[in-house]
Amino acid sequence: MSLVGATRQAALDVVATADDVAAFAESLGLAASGRTPTTYPIRWLTRPEVVDIVRALAADRPGSLPVHELQTVEAIADLPLDRPLSLTLEVRRTDEIHLSLDAMVSDAAAPVARLHAVLRLVP
Repeated sequence: MSLVGATRQAALDVVATADDVAAFAESLGLAASGRTPTTYPIRWLTRPEVVDIVRALAADRPGSLPVHELQTVEAIADLPLDRPLSLTLEVRRTDEIHLSLDAMVSDAAAPVARLHAVLRLVP
């Protein structure tokens, strides 16, 4: 049975700790800049809850590996450190070999980042 057109949603509590952001910046060679890399929120797309959604939407292609084909992060405001944030996510199986992920990261007051990723299911 094809899963093309299927959609799953999730809402996750996330935190960007100062230590995690510093380690991420260092891994990118940006430690000296002192700023939070714009791409930091992409890390949350590897959480088990998201992996489970991707796995469920790719269940009709056993053995396929989801590979990032495209990703964008739009910073709306500075990412607050060490404060609770929410990440709302929608994942859609757009065709036989692609999934599209759209997410919004928000603090208590307003959105702080928008994420979009396309995954290709590679045999």
